[in-house]
Order: sequence, then C-alpha cells, then structure tokens
Amino acid sequence: MDTRDTRRELGRSIRLLGDEERWLFAGLLVGGAGYLIWLAGTGVAVSQAADLAFGSYSVDPWSTEAAALAATYAVLWVLLPSLAAVKYVVGNVTNLRGNVEQCYRFDRPLVALVPPLALLAAALAVGAVRGVATWYVLAALAVANTLLLVRTVAYGYRVYSFSVPRLLQGLLFVSAAVAATATVTLASSLAGQTALVEAVAARYGVAEIAFGTVSRAGVSAPALPLAAVATPAVLALAYVWVQLFASLVVRIRRPDVPRSAIRAGQRYPQVVQPGTSDRLAMGTASDGGGGDTEVEPTESGPSGTGGGAADAPAASTGSAGGASANGDSADATGDEQAENVGQTRVFTPPDDAEGVATAGDATRTVDEDATKNEFCPICGETYAADAGHTNCPNCNAVLDRN
Repeated sequence: MDTRDTRRELGRSIRLLGDEERWLFAGLLVGGAGYLIWLAGTGVAVSQAADLAFGSYSVDPWSTEAAALAATYAVLWVLLPSLAAVKYVVGNVTNLRGNVEQCYRFDRPLVALVPPLALLAAALAVGAVRGVATWYVLAALAVANTLLLVRTVAYGYRVYSFSVPRLLQGLLFVSAAVAATATVTLASSLAGQTALVEAVAARYGVAEIAFGTVSRAGVSAPALPLAAVATPAVLALAYVWVQLFASLVVRIRRPDVPRSAIRAGQRYPQVVQPGTSDRLAMGTASDGGGGDTEVEPTESGPSGTGGGAADAPAASTGSAGGASANGDSADATGDEQAENVGQTRVFTPPDDAEGVATAGDATRTVDEDATKNEFCPICGETYAADAGHTNCPNCNAVLDRN
C-alpha cells in the first residue's frame, strides 16, 4: 500500500505546530497571564462592593451574603473565562462561515491527532521516570492535552459521522471550566478570597478533591490540578472512540445522506449511489484497500478518497472534475456545489449567428457585412460604416471622417 500521501499529511500535521497553530501557544501564555490579572482585579473589586453593600459578612458559619459572593465569583472566574476560551478556540479552528479551516482539512483526519499524542506520551514517560508529577511535568501534560483537544475539535468538524459542533464546543467549555476552577483554588490568595474558597469547598464536600493529593503507581500529584490537566485528554479520546464506532455503523448501514446535511469542508462518505434525484453523484475511486470511501464537495465536483471506514484515513484521488479533497471549498456550500456535479457546459451557437458556415453553403465562412464596421475611439463601440453617421450612435461623439 502506498503510504506517501500519509507521510506527507503527517509532516503537514507536525508543521502546523510552528505555523498556523502559533495562536494556540500564544493564547495559553497571554490567556494564562491575563486570567491571573482578571482574578486579582475582580476579587478586589467585588470584595469592596460587597463591603459597601453588605457590611460585614461571615463565611463560617455560612451566610446568604457569602453564597451571593460565591455565585458572583463563579460567574466571573469560571463561567465567563470558559466561554471566552471556547470562542477563542472555535474562532481559530473555523472560518467566518463556521467551517473548519483549510489547514485542518486532512484526507486522513486522524493524522491531526498524532503530534499531540506523541507529546502526551513523552510527558507521561518523564513523569513515570521521575515518580512524581512535578509542576513542569503537569505543565507539559497540560499543553499536550490542550493541543489534543483542539485538534480533536478540528477533527470533529472534518469527519462525517458523529460530527456535532455544539458537542465539540461543550467539550471545550467543560475542559476550560475545570482548568479555571483548579486555578482559583491555587491562586485565590491573589484575590484575597482564600477563606471564601475553602468555605465553599467544605460546604459542598469537595475539600479533599480541591486541596488533596492522589497517588497511583508510586506517582503523587495534587488532585484538582491533575484533573484539570487530564480532562482535555479524557474528553478528546472519548469523543474519538465514539466517533470511530459511529463511522463503523455508517459503513455498515450505508444510509442515504441529503446534500443539506454536509457542511463545506466536511468529508463526504461514499455511502450513496450516483445518478438518482435525491442522492449526490460522486467518484468511485479506491486505493485497493476496500471498504467505503469519502469525498469532499468542491467547486468543480467531489473527489474520491479510498479505503477504510466512513471516517477513517483515506487516500485522495482525482474525480471527473479534477478536484482535490483538500480543495478550497470553504466558501461554497454543499448544495451549491452538488448542483454542478457531473455537468458539462457545451456551447451551442444561435440559429441566426452571422459568419457560420452551413452544409448547404460551405464556401461562405464570414459574413460580408462583418467587415463594414467602424470603431468609435471615444466609447469603444462599433457602428455600421455605410449608414452615413456623423455622430457615434452610442455616445454621440462627433466622428472625424477625414
């Protein structure tokens, strides 16, 4: 089996880290620093506002004022930053029309997950060798797992089966919320709200999770920070497994898929037959590996990709339109593109066209009147030379007959 296309896409997947995905690493650095500033600033501001509104209040025993203050901080410190993180990631993974960016449109979407999985394996190996999850090991795991989740979001937009953008955004939100909660427990002193955070954890019975440690296989780590680091990888891998199972179901059932169900940039599986009124015509190329194939609608028609399950890696081949599965289809909808599939325009001259030879008069090739035209240098139009015009019939410019 030819693996050149796979190697080429794998290389492109690795190069994304230093090229199109620099926004992610910049966001982690700038966003992390900005979040700490936000934490300290809002903590002081809300505390002063609470002093003016409530006067003195108690967190132990628990009071209504403390509950209102905790709810306010939950919105400011967890909800709003998580929504901002989701908007930032989705805005960079998708284009203005809500379709996945061109750089993530791999013919084999799983190659997008190889670099973050390799980084994750390396970070886990370092932690296992040292026997303790130090902070720099946790930081390396956090970066690798965040990259894995972001690539999984792009993968979820690209594949056909079980591609639910709202669910993918929900995975991002949950991961960001857990990370924000862990940061609050570690940096609550910046906002001067350590007592309030500890009281909230004790009231809801999560103090052991928020401030305790866990030990497994001789490796110990703080519980909540470890959960924040692991959540992106757990959610990403769970989605990938479910999606692979869904792709197997699609391959077995081979359902009819309406054209309106396919987003631009989304791979289209070869599970329908061409030539019917309610199905999308497509190429039928295969790389010899058997199984269903997928094509992506493009401006000149879909192209076939061979081998594997419905959303498994597949090789790209040409179609009747000569389009590639990586073609620029982000600016066109699947409906508009599918209307032109398999159509070829043929020029038919009008019956009264001048200068066209007929079978009965093979010697006449050019209309004799076609040479009796003059050109107006002002408007660029032509007019009949034998009509005796002194002014251009189009722009009324005076004609020089000399």
